[in-house]
Amino acid sequence: MDSHNTIALLAGGLMLTLAASLGDQARRRAPLAWHAYLPWHAMIFAGIAAALFAAVHLYGLARVGAL
Repeated sequence: MDSHNTIALLAGGLMLTLAASLGDQARRRAPLAWHAYLPWHAMIFAGIAAALFAAVHLYGLARVGAL
């Protein structure tokens, strides 16, 4: 995986985390709405895991000098 794909994964993970956090806040405001049944906490976890993986991979690429 090159640096462009890694940066895209990092940005996607951060956007997923932000969107899921906003969805979780909306779920707390309206607990019986349609969006309250989506797995917001799982999406937050997936976004954080993707961003963490990408950050570590970018660090490894920078350390080797492949950036």
